[in-house]
Amino acid sequence: MKTTPSTRTALALALATTLGTATMTFAQTHADHDHSTPEGMQKHMQLMQQEQQGKAAGQHEAEALVRKVDPAAGKITLRHGAVPGMDMGAMTMVYTVKDKAMLDGLKAGDKVRFTAEKVDGSYIVTRIEKAE
Repeated sequence: MKTTPSTRTALALALATTLGTATMTFAQTHADHDHSTPEGMQKHMQLMQQEQQGKAAGQHEAEALVRKVDPAAGKITLRHGAVPGMDMGAMTMVYTVKDKAMLDGLKAGDKVRFTAEKVDGSYIVTRIEKAE
């Protein structure tokens, strides 16, 4: 197959763009922690573990205590500890749930494990289950 100079140029640009994007993505996932500190290595290990478990980037798991459930509004108030992956300290926060049916059977005082994902600037609970 013969290639023209313009075809070779287009292929070179496509390859450079692909490699540049992959490098930027890798840098972004590793830019928020320093591998030379114990805390940075711990964060690195957490990120690697999440990737190995097949979790989508941007989803974070935590344990919490249910403070209030509002099924009509599709909201739940959770008191949780620090969630490093979300850069959140311990707090009580109202979350919207992805599906109102997720709130069935939950009540104030329940201990839960939940996964939240940032969507359009707000955290949405994408999975929640009672903790044992």
